Amino acid sequence: MEGIKVVLNDHNVTTEVELWDCSGDFKYAKCWPALRRKSQGVIIVCRPEMNDGRSLLPWYTEFVERAGLDASRALVLLHYSAESTSDEAIADFKLVGPMEKLPIVLVNIQKEGDNLQLEFNSFLSRILTHSQFLSM
Repeated sequence: MEGIKVVLNDHNVTTEVELWDCSGDFKYAKCWPALRRKSQGVIIVCRPEMNDGRSLLPWYTEFVERAGLDASRALVLLHYSAESTSDEAIADFKLVGPMEKLPIVLVNIQKEGDNLQLEFNSFLSRILTHSQFLSM
């Protein structure tokens, strides 16, 4: 767990965030119920040259739908690298079915750390705002 600061309704808020990486490997499926337990948001990271929107459906089903989360609590990070990702792979990437309206953030994790941090903070602010209204 890590304490981080985010801006929520024009106020700085310190909160604890716990991140879990499920590795993208189905051999760890027995651990998934523990990973999704009490989850409040889901970030799916994929690479457009290796994944298409359909290949993300099992992750969405497992970590968003089975956790009982609203789609607004999910984000897709489309990680690209200049060396291995073509513009065509990025342009062709489309989410399908229940994921169609999820936000997709194009990011080069190695080179765009500031952009990734801004997107993560924005996502976390949405989660916290939603949680704040639920607890009222």
